[in-house]
Amino acid sequence: MIDPDPWLAKALAGWKAVFGDRLLYLGLQGGYRRGEATEASDIDLVAIRDSLAIEDLDAYRSVVHSLPEGEKACGFISGREELLHWPRHELFPFRMDTRDCHGRLDPLLPPIERRDIEEHARIAASALYHLLTHNYLYASDVDKPGILATAYKSVFFVMPVVHYLSTGTDMPSKRELLAALDGNEKAILAISMDPGNRLAPDSQKQAFTMLHDWCGQVLTSDLGAAL
Repeated sequence: MIDPDPWLAKALAGWKAVFGDRLLYLGLQGGYRRGEATEASDIDLVAIRDSLAIEDLDAYRSVVHSLPEGEKACGFISGREELLHWPRHELFPFRMDTRDCHGRLDPLLPPIERRDIEEHARIAASALYHLLTHNYLYASDVDKPGILATAYKSVFFVMPVVHYLSTGTDMPSKRELLAALDGNEKAILAISMDPGNRLAPDSQKQAFTMLHDWCGQVLTSDLGAAL
């Protein structure tokens, strides 16, 4: 497992040598950003340039491959204008999960309004709702446990946004969000943090029900109030 700060310093030096002032921003996301990384974790990066051509991707990749465990690097890369015109409902959780390492992300983003945040919550919840209902009906008993585990892992991409809409508080890690929740939301997030050990065969219907009902509440409730 890497030490992220020295790794990022090497990556930044390599990319600045190639791109110079064209590299506007470098950020860190995911488990390394939250302090929750494991040996299996990807190194989730955000890189923004003044513009982005295929040749820039080749140069970017050459730097990544020169770094220790560079094969684990992934994430988001964009030109400035493309980011300014990105669908706004995707940008609030993107901002929540990004730590500035070089430059500042906020000035590179378009204005994000509350309706954009609500739209993200409902789009993400609707995707999970469909995944759950479709596979509860049609997936084989062999496939259902893996599908259910994947659905629970996806919860952290929407639950912090729902919590923010209800409280105005940004929870930067799963542990902090878990401590702030109660009831079914707390139980859902606890499962999402360790689905392999918590989704026993005799509890799978209950797990389907709990997450399905929560997604339905996100879709139908006033997102300004606690769900």
